[in-house]
Amino acid sequence: MKRRVFLGFPVILGILFYIWYIFHASDNVAYSDYIRLVNSYLPDVTNPAKFFVPDILTRVPITYLGRIINVKLFGYNTYFDMILGVLSLGAGAAVLALYAERNRSVGYLSFLLIQFVYFSLNKWEMMTNGTGWVCTLSISGFLFHFAVLDHAAATRCRNMSDRVLLAILPILLVVLVAGPYSGGYAVILVLAYGALWLADRRGGAETSSRSWCRRTWCIGALTTVLAMVLYLWSNSQAVYVHRGAVTDVSIAQEFAAQPLFFLRFLLKAVASSVIGVAQIQELEAGSPWFVRLHLVYLLGLAVFVSYLLALYLNVRFQLYKKTIFPLLLVLSGGCNHLLVLAARWIFLKDEYGMSSRYEIQYQMGIVGILLTFALVWSMCREKTQETEADKAKTRAPEKRAVRTPLKVCMLAFTVLTVLGNAWTTRAEIRTAPYRKAYLQVSRELGRNYRTASDEDLETYLHNDPDAVRDAMRILEENHLNIFR
Repeated sequence: MKRRVFLGFPVILGILFYIWYIFHASDNVAYSDYIRLVNSYLPDVTNPAKFFVPDILTRVPITYLGRIINVKLFGYNTYFDMILGVLSLGAGAAVLALYAERNRSVGYLSFLLIQFVYFSLNKWEMMTNGTGWVCTLSISGFLFHFAVLDHAAATRCRNMSDRVLLAILPILLVVLVAGPYSGGYAVILVLAYGALWLADRRGGAETSSRSWCRRTWCIGALTTVLAMVLYLWSNSQAVYVHRGAVTDVSIAQEFAAQPLFFLRFLLKAVASSVIGVAQIQELEAGSPWFVRLHLVYLLGLAVFVSYLLALYLNVRFQLYKKTIFPLLLVLSGGCNHLLVLAARWIFLKDEYGMSSRYEIQYQMGIVGILLTFALVWSMCREKTQETEADKAKTRAPEKRAVRTPLKVCMLAFTVLTVLGNAWTTRAEIRTAPYRKAYLQVSRELGRNYRTASDEDLETYLHNDPDAVRDAMRILEENHLNIFR
């Protein structure tokens, strides 16, 4: 009971901290992505014609329900969406707490550090732009599914609730919640189900538990594939407009022309997952010229090596036989980096992947790395408590020589991640009043959209001026948002 209370306390604190932050760093104003949503769905948010469209799954059906509630009960208040985002973030933290409750090898200090990183303000852009709440909910849903899969694998599918959840979660998440964010999740799941099925098939004599598990893995893989087929069919009906795209060649042609661009993109993106973009730029500005040119790439390389180290440790210590949750997170984080690259390379900006809006996706990998390190550290601590006779039998000299460098690497990355996120969070807390002041200007310009210049509307409301005026007109006529 004490452990459960201890694990739940930082989750509640993290939620309260983020609620405090969004009220100090944002304002109730429809801007940026909201402009498109207002012009597409308001004021008649309950109109079935706007819901039942060919590409419905790309528009994420659960957002229709959220939009209806917001318009009908709160006058389309963007704070409502931001609170949904915070609660969704808290749901993911609660999943991590549940996992730590079941896996006692995750120590208190390790859990606190992971929660500190999880609630870092490196995600400020996603959390203060209320339209991103569904992305946060998707990530938390993925964490929950991975935790259920981990529990089912550890208990040999004994629980009926695990088997039912593994069968229905892909449909619920991909079809209703995750939509565009489902790619990496589905790939990792299918690979995990395939590996578990093969392991059970090669596990020796047939037993009822092994039979149940293989059936569960097959059903889970099939529902995941079915959900993705439905999504891809819906996605094929969509028409995408990429504002700012500067190339129309294929990714293969671009890679052949400048392969280093893709490497720079990835290294910068992985670097931003431990230290915020502004903080990296500050480090570069204060460094000698020969460091300044390569600092972000060195940071990215350090994070990339940590991904490889986490994968190595999962194999070296056979963690995957005890728990697959950290491995799933590590693989998901790496996959998300590749998916962001695949979606955003067309802008030909190698810093594009460093945007704060992607940090919630990258963070799955960072949490997986830290969890892996925590479990390995716990195993090492347990071995140091063995008797001298047991140590002599179980520890060969060559293993002893490897263990210390591994500990140094794990400790160094953990310190880098915690300090980097602490620095980013501290800077964002200081920046919060300025972000709010900026949005208060956006609010005034929105209210005076008829007389505001095109340049001001585009600068402060982050969208095409004509689209902004159309959206403000709809809000004004229906007394919503800033006109309420």
